[in-house]
Amino acid sequence: MKKVVCLGMALLLCFMVFPEFSLPAVKRLSGPPPAETGGEQEAEVELEPETEESDQREAVLYFQFGDTDYLGAARTQIDLRQEETVATTIVRRLIEGPGIRYDRLHGLFPEGTQLISAVSDGTTVFVTLNRAFLDRPDGAPLSWEDSEMWQAEAARRRTMAMQSIVLSLTENAETQRVQLYVADADDEIGQRLQMAWFDPSVTDPQVYLGACGRDERICLSAHNTMQAILKAWKQHDWSTLALFLNRRSGGVVDAEAVGEKMETLGIELLDYTLSEGVVSLDGSRATIVLSGTIQSSAGEVLDFARESCLLIREDDNWTIESTTLDRIMVRD
Repeated sequence: MKKVVCLGMALLLCFMVFPEFSLPAVKRLSGPPPAETGGEQEAEVELEPETEESDQREAVLYFQFGDTDYLGAARTQIDLRQEETVATTIVRRLIEGPGIRYDRLHGLFPEGTQLISAVSDGTTVFVTLNRAFLDRPDGAPLSWEDSEMWQAEAARRRTMAMQSIVLSLTENAETQRVQLYVADADDEIGQRLQMAWFDPSVTDPQVYLGACGRDERICLSAHNTMQAILKAWKQHDWSTLALFLNRRSGGVVDAEAVGEKMETLGIELLDYTLSEGVVSLDGSRATIVLSGTIQSSAGEVLDFARESCLLIREDDNWTIESTTLDRIMVRD
């Protein structure tokens, strides 16, 4: 009798560049590698709303925000009159990447990746991709497999791509988990993926990627956005900081200009704490409570406590106005 032991989230080593986020793993102690996609008898996932008042449904897709370790949101409309299910449409659009409107966002799937199927068993969706998903990452050299850096980068992108599927499919809470498989062809039985494809530190070949639930530590909530802004400031990562500046309110938003401005001011962020944040009733603004310690270019150290900072939603993601950032840095 095959024996399967669930290692759970606690036993999985988190990926090195995103220490708080991990994917679940399962370990097979005996028997052949798992190779099940939920069975052909399973019905296509049904996520259509009960109402028939509209043939359109809004969905939220998640893509990489800039080159950060976070996923940003992009709203889209799905035509329910199409033969494809909502889940199939969502995964296909994730593979295609965001539209030109969302120039801060980037797709995470290697060129040639295709969706083979998306079927369900209750609240779990079984997604099968072709093996191009495991191929050379976009932008990597031909010898990428000989590079530890590119091996780690490929694992990071696969982890984020997997969670982009999970976040997008679980947005309306009708789906709870996603199990990922790969196959060589449409008529081939999907194979589970070894955990090493997502975390190179996992060397046991019998540990496989389990069914993944929603983990919002990777998405750009108001709190995570402010966290990313302050981290970029503290690390002098001006190109990332510029991504989070609101473009419609005026002020400096060009990455090079932002860097020149910040270096000229010379104000260092030494430490900070922040609240989870509260989103306005119309969803357009969020208020974060911030405390921290800054140091001027002259070496003067100043503490500030429990100050309200405003974030503005722009193109479905949170941004900060240049004037708000200025008020945090420049003080009488």
